[in-house]
Amino acid sequence: MSEHVNYLKPKGECGCGCGKFGTLKKPNRAGIRCVSRECVCNSCRGKNNRRKGDRKAATARKQLGAMGANSRHEEHWGGGLRIEAKAGAQVGPILTRYLAARNQSEASRAIGDNRPFVMAAMPDKGPGLLVIEMDELEQIVAALLENWGMTA
Repeated sequence: MSEHVNYLKPKGECGCGCGKFGTLKKPNRAGIRCVSRECVCNSCRGKNNRRKGDRKAATARKQLGAMGANSRHEEHWGGGLRIEAKAGAQVGPILTRYLAARNQSEASRAIGDNRPFVMAAMPDKGPGLLVIEMDELEQIVAALLENWGMTA
């Protein structure tokens, strides 16, 4: 009879010293093996942040229809737009202002008004910004073409 083979991934204490116990990942550049999900060391946080940003950028790329290279570098995306995708805590204040403006607009919206919402941000200095929800992009473009007297 042959010997027993263990196919389970190795478990142990996190190598960075955070005290977490779990399934160990492959070693990082410094040779430290951290646990899979719970570790909060700088190396693991950086990898998680990068993965999250890449995932959000890929979603934005698909929704905007950007063609070209499927790359984490937005400069290589094709199409008629230059896109810079941002994710995480740095965009939190933008979302907060957008939601407040949308709630204000919803509170005073007439019954039967189903126009898409956009937030125009006009700072004292610098260019004006248009903040929209990507799910409403087609409706917004059609509405802008109507506003400008063009057909959609």
